[in-house]
Order: sequence, then C-alpha cells, then structure tokens
Amino acid sequence: MKKYLLFLLAISILSCDDGNIDIPEFDFSNATINDCGDLVLFKINENETLIIELNQDNIDDTFFTQERDNDSFSLTETGSQTITYRTFDAKPTTSYFCQNIPPTSPSIINEWNGSGTLNVTTIMTEDDEDTVEEDPDDSLDTDGDTFPNFKDWDDDNDGVLTKDEGATEDTDGDGILNYLDNDDDGDGIPTIEESVTNDDDIDDIVDYLDPDTTLSDLRTLLPNEYQEIYESTFELEFLKLTNANDNTIQFDLLDYGTTTKQLTISDI
Repeated sequence: MKKYLLFLLAISILSCDDGNIDIPEFDFSNATINDCGDLVLFKINENETLIIELNQDNIDDTFFTQERDNDSFSLTETGSQTITYRTFDAKPTTSYFCQNIPPTSPSIINEWNGSGTLNVTTIMTEDDEDTVEEDPDDSLDTDGDTFPNFKDWDDDNDGVLTKDEGATEDTDGDGILNYLDNDDDGDGIPTIEESVTNDDDIDDIVDYLDPDTTLSDLRTLLPNEYQEIYESTFELEFLKLTNANDNTIQFDLLDYGTTTKQLTISDI
C-alpha cells in the first residue's frame, strides 16, 4: 500500500508541459530480472523497461556468485552507474539490451533517467542434489572424503550415487541404509568392487545388491560434485526518475526482484 500511495503521489505532481505525457503502469513486480554485458540488469513489462547499468570497474564475472550483505551501488542520472526507465512502441526482446548498438526497432517513446541506491544481498546455499534431506550445518562425513554428507553426492563412497540408492533402502538389513553402506548386500565384498549393471547368476538382482554373487569387478570412484546456489535480492532506495520535461516518478523503496545463479563445484 505504501508503494502504491507513493506512486499516486508521484503522478499527481507531474507537470504537463507538452500535454502528452505517457506514463504506463510502471509495474515490474512480475517481470524477471535479465542480465548481460558489463553489467546490465533489466526488466521488461510489455512495452516498458527498467534498466540498471553498473560500472564494470566495480564488478567482475563473480558479481552474481559472491555472498553480499546489503552491498550498495550509487546510481546517477549521468555517469557509469545509471538507472533508466523507457517506454517503447512495442515490446522489446531481451537481446535488445545485449547488443553494443541497440536495434532501431522497437522505437523509444519516452525516457526517464534516474538516481538512487541499489542495495544487493546475496545468500549462498550448497546442494548435492542427492534427494536426501540433510542439515547443511551438519559436519557428518560418512565416507571420510572431506565432503560432508550434505554436499557429497556419494555419501558412502561406494561408486553408486546417493540419489540412485534410495533414502529408505537397506538391502542387507544391517540397519545401515544403502546410501550410507559401502557393502549394500552384506556379502563381504565392498559395493565398489561389484558391478552395478551385471547380474552374474541371472536372478534379476544386480551383483552389488545380490549377496549370492561375490565376483570382484573394481570400479573407478566417481569424483564428487555439488551445486553452489546464489540467490540475490535487489532493492532500489530513494529512486527518482526524471524525463526531458522534468516530470518525475519517485519511490522511497522499490523491490527490483531476485536472481538465482548456480555453480557446479567438482573435485576433478
């Protein structure tokens, strides 16, 4: 409600020097943040766009993949860090903003240049995508490979991914679930030495889950891999947008949205 009232107030004080001021909804709440270049953030809502350009001296390839605690970037109407609101005669594509020379179509109808502060908070979480619910604060490392279980995609180091062993299966009934048991069938032969595809005695049970099959077939261990997930929240503070006729749009605080980026970490 506060943002809505601020917007109404901003509209009410607009001057009408040219008698033809085009101010659309200015609603980017459901628009996705896109990014490209060094560094351009932009949102598109039909024929209106809100574009932020940051100074490349302040950013690098890790802009989205480093943790931030309300880092601030000053935006000005002119300079190397800017925010611009534009309306077009048709909806632009995302590629419009990622070219050195913007295309001639669609055409810009009106433009507001802005000032304010961009605040960025980024939180990183880790996920081994093994489908098992694990506490990220738990240092348990079942196989002693230096990767805690919550970011170890093969918790027992038996050469079978945790997601493929099932979170509830205990083939040999020893009280240790398969994904934490390096001898799943309890036949004394480590799972890493038994085939995960062959069924030597043709009883429809693959060798590593069959206690009646003890053939050795040493396999290569899988390198560990997990994901670092970075969720960034962007807020604009004390935003003021002004066009050539000195018409203004103002917000004390505007939620610009969130982005999620993912990095694959491997011990290869």
